[in-house]
Amino acid sequence: MKTVSFRTFGCRLNAYDTESIRALLGRNGWSTISLKAEADVYIVNTCSVTHQADARARKAIRRLKSEHPNSSIVVTGCYAQRAPQEIANIPGVSLIVGAADRANIPEALDRINSDSLEIAVSPIEDAREFLEVPITEMMEKSRALVKVQEGCNQACTFCIVPQTRGRSRSRRPEFVLGQIEKLVESGYSEIVLTGVHIGSYGIDLRDNETDLISLISHILEIPGLARFRLSSIEPSSVSDALIELMASESKFARHFHIPFQSGSNNILDLMKRGYTRDEFVKLITKIEKLIPGCGIGTDVIAGFPGESDEDFQETFDVITDLPITYLHPFTYSMRPGSNAQVLGDTVSGDVKKRRTRSLKRLSQEKNLAFKKHHLDTIVDVLFEGDTRDGHCCTGYTDNFLRVSVDEEQTSRKIVACQVSGLNDLGLTGHPASNIDLLG
Repeated sequence: MKTVSFRTFGCRLNAYDTESIRALLGRNGWSTISLKAEADVYIVNTCSVTHQADARARKAIRRLKSEHPNSSIVVTGCYAQRAPQEIANIPGVSLIVGAADRANIPEALDRINSDSLEIAVSPIEDAREFLEVPITEMMEKSRALVKVQEGCNQACTFCIVPQTRGRSRSRRPEFVLGQIEKLVESGYSEIVLTGVHIGSYGIDLRDNETDLISLISHILEIPGLARFRLSSIEPSSVSDALIELMASESKFARHFHIPFQSGSNNILDLMKRGYTRDEFVKLITKIEKLIPGCGIGTDVIAGFPGESDEDFQETFDVITDLPITYLHPFTYSMRPGSNAQVLGDTVSGDVKKRRTRSLKRLSQEKNLAFKKHHLDTIVDVLFEGDTRDGHCCTGYTDNFLRVSVDEEQTSRKIVACQVSGLNDLGLTGHPASNIDLLG
């Protein structure tokens, strides 16, 4: 049997894309093995959100070829779509596959020649349909990603997603629901819905009256589902109806990740984000009021072109005052082909790094305060499979706090745990009782 191994960079979308490729290859006689083993083919699924992401992918490709000189290296993902010729210059790459060409990977692997390079990268604007690959088993044991939407029609100036993933394409609801039913039957306790611009789900399904709220409502009715989580969603897509649905449904994890990017109206306008600072503040305040204890994460870009010290201070102050529970700070990286490219890179590297460090410290402070709020409480934890992290088993609460216990726990259970302390990872405690939700 032919063997393949995967190295995945970037977001949950890439993780799901890797699973889809793995499923396609599995149906064509390929067996997935560990990265530490000697595989016939290594597939690197790349990210291109920053130039550091590009550099990490190049380093991984070179290392894999050095460690496995007799194996073939295949590169796919956003970097492959954006800059295939850059990757083609890396010695040892046998195949480069674009985002619109993933469905053809099994046939492309059959054509691999170690002495030549094939570039299979179609124009992303040619992608019109969602790539339907039924996945009923994933490498993670306790939660399963379900991708329902691809691409984006927005025009945020810092972003190259439209150039790497194309326009918005929705997955038909019957396929989404069918996959989730099978995943639940297979023993997955938590389903995580993901997409590039998940709030735009359904806008392209002309013959089908559906949207994100309708889809989630049907998902929550699936028998046996223990927990449902929503991945990153744009502020403009967080409607009152969505907040109320989360507030009223116990299965709907109390967790939003809503990108902010900047607290300066000037910078938000340059970014073409389509909302103001005050609108974002109003949204987060509403969530806090209607969903007590909700975990609220956000993304922030430090050093966008034109960002003054005053602009950054506005961002810092707004986040300080909001009930944000963690941040993902990004140091601005100009992306070739993005609309912001014409703005130049006007903030010095040292200033960008200093601002990013400030945001990281703020994130730590806010997350620590959120964790302390849960001391001496009982929380429900979905543990991460049958493995141990050092001397502890770890898992997550519905509001996205990591919990460690000293007793062996398994996946497929949500366990009520008494929180007794903190560590570098999150909360610590011990099981209060076991609730077998799949029994």
